[in-house]
Amino acid sequence: MAENTRAQPDIFERLRRRGVAYEQVMRVVQFDLPQNLFFFARQYGNRTINEVLKRIQSWKQFLQRDFLLTDDQRSTVAQWIRLTESQVWATIRDANFVIGDWVLSWGATPPGENADGERVMSAIRVTATNRATGEKRRHEIPGQRPGVPPAFGEEYQEAFKALGLLDQLGLGAPGPSLISRRSDQGWPVYARMIPRLYDLLAPKYPSRGHYSAQIDLDGMVKGQARYPKELLGDMLEILRMHHPHVFGKTTTSQVKAAVMRHLSGKARQGKPTL
Repeated sequence: MAENTRAQPDIFERLRRRGVAYEQVMRVVQFDLPQNLFFFARQYGNRTINEVLKRIQSWKQFLQRDFLLTDDQRSTVAQWIRLTESQVWATIRDANFVIGDWVLSWGATPPGENADGERVMSAIRVTATNRATGEKRRHEIPGQRPGVPPAFGEEYQEAFKALGLLDQLGLGAPGPSLISRRSDQGWPVYARMIPRLYDLLAPKYPSRGHYSAQIDLDGMVKGQARYPKELLGDMLEILRMHHPHVFGKTTTSQVKAAVMRHLSGKARQGKPTL
């Protein structure tokens, strides 16, 4: 006997009906996550970028002196070092959008052809603008042929050198601002995600409000509810979908607790809570 129930719309349809563009959600839970910095922090903990660069250099020197590895083994290790160095320099790029008075912006050109008529991928353009003087410095990293792996280790060093900023790079540890010794859910990078997602979605979930002694500090209820069941449920589904390893066991009560802390902090600062 068929059940007399209607299938519930999926999360994408529910958000669409509420006027939420999923591109905005993606920005909060995916695009704005500092991927390279985060990977570095997960891989190397609280070590500094400078420490990792020195270790890479020591491996290069080891390979130059080594006589035990076969040519194939040496080639494999060299390739691994090259890929690791590229990832670290991508992290350096993302950690240095502001260097003193200089603000850096990165962009790409459309794919095209080189001087020999060969098809090449997009070139990378970087512009450094001095906030104090307005001076601009530019550099372009030529596009490579399709299939050629990026060599950010050499290319980004050359770019920062051309801009005159190589010796001013911040090479500290990105880890403390992203991860901690707590479980993944409590890491700063994820703890900031729930308040941002709430601020984006809450206005789209109108529901009758209730008084909160922690948030309604003047004793007045400010209109709509702050923790609608539908809102908390949709937030949790979004978080689980994009970061199942972090939020797979999270409950709506935990999401609500995180939102309450967020709103209490805003109330103490005199900021609107909806």
